[in-house]
Amino acid sequence: MPFRLRSSDTSVEEGFRRIACERLDEALALIRGVEEPPARIVHQLRRTCKAMRGLLRLVRPAFPAYQTENAAFRDIAAMLSGARDSAVLIETLDSLNDADEARQDWTTLRSHWAVPGHDAAGAMAEQIEGCRAPFLAARVRAPTWALSARGEDAILPGLRKTYRQARQAMRGLEAVSGTPAAAQASHAWRKHVKYHGQHVRLLSRLNPEQAKRRLARIDRLGDLLGDRHDLDMLIARLRQDGGLLSDPAAAAQLAALAHKRAEALARKATRLGKALFAEKPSDFAAHWAIPPHRR
Repeated sequence: MPFRLRSSDTSVEEGFRRIACERLDEALALIRGVEEPPARIVHQLRRTCKAMRGLLRLVRPAFPAYQTENAAFRDIAAMLSGARDSAVLIETLDSLNDADEARQDWTTLRSHWAVPGHDAAGAMAEQIEGCRAPFLAARVRAPTWALSARGEDAILPGLRKTYRQARQAMRGLEAVSGTPAAAQASHAWRKHVKYHGQHVRLLSRLNPEQAKRRLARIDRLGDLLGDRHDLDMLIARLRQDGGLLSDPAAAAQLAALAHKRAEALARKATRLGKALFAEKPSDFAAHWAIPPHRR
């Protein structure tokens, strides 16, 4: 379902509530359904939490209940972690093993990180059932959400803030590039880029041409930073589990290969990010003004 404000919305507040209710209805339908694999449901529910937090951030300066509602979706997302993270670790490990310079037997690590199929499905089913009540409670609250500002005053401050945070996070990563702090800085930038992308999608009808061009680059940047995050997660786990390998050199080789690929991704992301975030926040926000008849 399109996740954006519509011309048929009589106000920003109405559109805000409509989008929230639609996304929560989708989440509850997934939880009730039985035809989707548990891993896919967990993935989609986590995406719903991120989308809801992005929506709330857009109107944050005008939404008095922001702190409470943002914490609610953060807590739901925390309930949906675990088994899927193990799968990402193994996928990342396998992608490194496909590299020409690797060709190592890391079966011990794969076995240690893998969750048996039955256990993984059962754990995910419990996670899905556990988040039913908080999603339903949010759906009950959403129709009552109210904003303290109208029109562009309800959205442009949040748009500027998220754009500014993404810009600052990019510079923060540049400042610590090549150091142990780079992993955390990259993850922080990725989060802000995702929120910025959600805001551009939400407001795409205000500037369709720019939104189309910008979203393609935002998605590419998100993919680069996502792959970098998976590698950083693998590197962190290697510090704990590298000793499981019988050959210490194999663990060192794996870590070096992951670091090399992570730094290459970071360089690509920074080049793309400098083009995306070249404008000042106020200049960027000016492209998304609401026509007077729709305020």
